[in-house]
Amino acid sequence: MEQILEIAYANLLSPMILFFLLGIIAVLVNSDLKVPTAFYNGYTMIILFTIGIKGGVELRNVSLVEMVPTIIAAIFLSLIMLFISHFILYKVFKYSFADAVAIAAHYGSVSAVTFIAGLAFLDKIGVTYESYMSAVLVIMEGPAIIVGIIMYKLHVQSKGEQITNPDAKLGHVIKEAFFGKSIFLLLGGIFIGLVAHTDGLTLIQPLFGDLFYGILCIFLLHMGMIATLSMVKMKNVKPVSFLFAIILPIIGGILGVVTGSIVGLSVGGTTILAVLSGSASYIAAPAAISQAIPKANSGLSLGSALGITLPFNLIVGIPFYYWLATLLG
Repeated sequence: MEQILEIAYANLLSPMILFFLLGIIAVLVNSDLKVPTAFYNGYTMIILFTIGIKGGVELRNVSLVEMVPTIIAAIFLSLIMLFISHFILYKVFKYSFADAVAIAAHYGSVSAVTFIAGLAFLDKIGVTYESYMSAVLVIMEGPAIIVGIIMYKLHVQSKGEQITNPDAKLGHVIKEAFFGKSIFLLLGGIFIGLVAHTDGLTLIQPLFGDLFYGILCIFLLHMGMIATLSMVKMKNVKPVSFLFAIILPIIGGILGVVTGSIVGLSVGGTTILAVLSGSASYIAAPAAISQAIPKANSGLSLGSALGITLPFNLIVGIPFYYWLATLLG
């Protein structure tokens, strides 16, 4: 326990976490600090492209056969977290079916920001990880969203109801889940990193490399503000109703550590798989779920994923998953 407290304390003093906490404080003290929308869109693109490009470059030296066990494990974790989350939300917390499946889809999907924070944490303490984990991030984005929406459609049909919203059609949902902004930028970055000439990649290194962590800190400052605002808006909801936002990442992280150890990942790779499994989407999932499941309260999904699970993982979850991985490693 002493070891995990030391790791968590060191993580708490990292610039990324401090920027995130500064964003929280800015809202609590009612500061007039604002991040322009255009700037937010710009650095989001840079962050996602950078992750993809770095992953693409590293994939040049990895065989597909080497990745197969991890890919299977990633899809398994995405779907099992969907089903576990839905069961807990629907049976234990007594949310409506629509809200339960919508929130579960967010927790079956993954957070790119939590992924980056996990990589930064491992880099800081000098722990290596498998080079193809960026591809695993992309793979885990969509399956739970698609299956969650299918679950909702089957439930609606069993009740004799009809879905009339054209944006809720499965083809549109698949497009949003697999080719929405975040996934498209990640895939595009992976493609560029995989096929671009080394000289060309060197030319873009200053933007998509050297400035990455500075831009990420500003992004996390903004995320801290948004997370706090989302929770302020949910002030009429009982705190106990949001306990799942801490329970689910712990379950996901433990499953990720066990699964990573079974498929033979390194301690670093196992940690990142646990970070992904314990995270919740607040970019890809909301875009698809809000259209496909209009009866769901989007504030519950976004408030829990962004307002509770993200800060929990950044401050406590990541060092906890690493500690567990070292025990099994």
